[in-house]
Amino acid sequence: MDKLYKSIWIFCLLFLVTGCWDQNEIEERGFVIGAAVDMVEEQTDDSGGEMFEKELGNKYKLTYQFVVPGNFTGGGGGQSGGGASEGKPFLNLTAEGTAIHQITRRMATETSRKPYLEHIHLIVLSEELSRKGHLKDVMDFFVRDHEMRRVAKVMVSEGEARKTLEISPQHEKMPVLFIESLSENIVKHSTSLPPINIGDVHRYLLKGNSFAIPRIVVKNNKGALLGAAIFNSQGQKMIGTLNESETLGMNFITGKAKSAILEFLMNGQLVAFEIKSAKSQIEADVSDKDQIKFTVKINVEGNVGELYGDLALENQSVLSEIEEKTAKEIERITDRVIDKVQKKYKADVFELGAYLKQEYYKTWKQVNKEWDKGGNYFSKSVIDVQVNVEVRQIGASIKLIK
Repeated sequence: MDKLYKSIWIFCLLFLVTGCWDQNEIEERGFVIGAAVDMVEEQTDDSGGEMFEKELGNKYKLTYQFVVPGNFTGGGGGQSGGGASEGKPFLNLTAEGTAIHQITRRMATETSRKPYLEHIHLIVLSEELSRKGHLKDVMDFFVRDHEMRRVAKVMVSEGEARKTLEISPQHEKMPVLFIESLSENIVKHSTSLPPINIGDVHRYLLKGNSFAIPRIVVKNNKGALLGAAIFNSQGQKMIGTLNESETLGMNFITGKAKSAILEFLMNGQLVAFEIKSAKSQIEADVSDKDQIKFTVKINVEGNVGELYGDLALENQSVLSEIEEKTAKEIERITDRVIDKVQKKYKADVFELGAYLKQEYYKTWKQVNKEWDKGGNYFSKSVIDVQVNVEVRQIGASIKLIK
């Protein structure tokens, strides 16, 4: 029995010290923090390889941003032209191919470390790729890959997606970290969309819904989040964009506006109203399915942020007028985006269909197949916005009240 116990004990020790057959040492991994995907322009080539790739399908240009751990603690960020200069904490690598999986494997021939995707924070898709309807094809790889986390943010770039990974970051060591910080700052202005991650996009694609994705623009080697890219339910292609004001209006309707500054004239004097909180509530009249009537009630609270003039803010009638002016400004902004989304894009990015499905399922069953496609009940519906504003604080002033 003693020999048997000893044998079992030795076997257990051997089992514990053996490694996993597919284990990758951390030193061998190339940690990818961001990805950008562009379309490759068609080129005529007499080589058989080019013709074979063309037969396989579209050709993509994939750029990965790798972390360079040894340089991360020193220096700041900088521009990247596809390589990493001394002291730079990141490395951008670009390769082309017909499948994202294939391109990722191909990158292993250009770097000593295998691309490892578990720490990706950001995926940027070019506007060209999105307008041609390839978002769902590209996202398929990132959704399926076992290393990917579904919290990675997704954005659409105005031009080449690759350029977003080459910006000169401000206050951050890496472009991806800077862009991620920008996406978190929308709580201060609400003129871009809240972050959209892989899980959100996957859900939209599976349900066949129209949706919107944050849009990033690069100018003078600097990046900025400006507005939103709109995708329709039919074909799930990018069909247009919303500017900053229109995106703010959409955020008011969907209840995603957290804070914003609205400017307007009152008696010829500029007033800047600071929105501190905004909530929306939707009601619907479904008595006529051919013209469903939605009422969006928006309740706003805020402060008088700035005043260029001599308005007597201690006067209640003046405060009431400020509340009324602010409400009308919000109604103007929301009416503008409603008109554009309903008449031009005919895509329910307000998620009113989801509201109908939850609250009026019987009606939804009658209209869902042609909600924002075909007969397009969405574009024929009426959306009325009602805004209530309350001034909470007027602040202190250096101006003397006579």
